[in-house]
Amino acid sequence: GPRDQFQRPLRDLRISVTDRCNFRCPYCMPKEVFGPGHAFLRDPQLMSLGELTRIARAFTSLGVEKIRLTGGEPLLRPDVPDLVAALKHDLRLPDVALTTNGWLLEKLAPALHTAGLDRINVSVDSLDDTTAGKLNGLGFSVARVLRGIDAAAALGLPVKINCVIQRGVSAAVTCPRVTVLAAMPGTLRAAVRLLVGALDTNSSPSVFQASQLSQRPAHLGNSAPHSVQR
Repeated sequence: GPRDQFQRPLRDLRISVTDRCNFRCPYCMPKEVFGPGHAFLRDPQLMSLGELTRIARAFTSLGVEKIRLTGGEPLLRPDVPDLVAALKHDLRLPDVALTTNGWLLEKLAPALHTAGLDRINVSVDSLDDTTAGKLNGLGFSVARVLRGIDAAAALGLPVKINCVIQRGVSAAVTCPRVTVLAAMPGTLRAAVRLLVGALDTNSSPSVFQASQLSQRPAHLGNSAPHSVQR
């Protein structure tokens, strides 16, 4: 089978099922760039369920064992549960995962679970509504995302929580937030801000270095959990 430059077998595949998202996170899809007039792909330009399944089948024949569905926001596509079912039951793929912002998860968790989804990653950049609203770019409350996480966990879906840390935005509340998130269902995975584009570099004031993040857990014992309404 195919191998990378270090001669490791290629077993994982990410499939972006849509370029659209209902959030406008400044580190990913800033509203200044992806505004109301932005030309996203039209539905006929997106691969159909049959085309996605055919491509996945070709990759599994080459040795792929894990497929992660992403976007944009994958749950904006109403046929994603059908795609998961095709990957699990028709292709018999061992591992099918999905990354989501969680906004539609409470509603769709049962269908995803029934389809056979193995695990899910949910982005939670802040537990404070004001900060969360700034980070998702549209003022949306984080409570709905947390209800989605609870719904998925209640069904037995393994949940991994992604948290992007930015200097001056979220770093000041990282410790108390990590304390709360660590107590939630699932596994916490913190990430520094994505570096995208020529103007977004390690010298940017908002970039929080991974080496600095790794020093934070030593202070977690002094942090009191916040109370969060769900």
